[in-house]
Amino acid sequence: MRTASALGRPLRFAIVGVSNTAVDFIVFFLLQGWLGPLAQAAGYAAGTANSYVWNRGWTFRSDSPAPRGELLRFLLANGVVALLTSFLLIRLEPFLPLWISKIAVTVPGLALNYMLSRYWVFRVTRTPL
Repeated sequence: MRTASALGRPLRFAIVGVSNTAVDFIVFFLLQGWLGPLAQAAGYAAGTANSYVWNRGWTFRSDSPAPRGELLRFLLANGVVALLTSFLLIRLEPFLPLWISKIAVTVPGLALNYMLSRYWVFRVTRTPL
C-alpha cells in the first residue's frame, strides 16, 4: 500500500502543477486590466498558494499542523526553482524558440521542485518514542 502511495505521489504533484498553472492564468487574466504587468505577480502568488495547500494536503498527505519552517522552506524551494528555470530560459533563448525553451526548462524544474518538496519541504519528521 505504501508503495502505491509513493508511486502516485509524482502523478499527484504533476496534477497540482497543472492546477497551479490554471490558477496563475485565471488570476492573471482577471486582474491584468486593472494591474497591467503586475498581474503576473498576483497570478504567480495565487498559483504558489494553491500549490502549497494542495501539495501539503493531497500530494504529501499531511493534515497535521505545519511543522515550524515548512512554509518558509516551500517559498525558498519555489524561489530557487523559479530563478533556476528563468536563468536556463535566458541561456537557451538564443538557440531555441522561446516556447521550446520553456518546455525544456519546465521538465527539470518540475523534477527539482518535486525532489525539494518531497525531501526538504514536506519531509516527514519522526518523533522519538
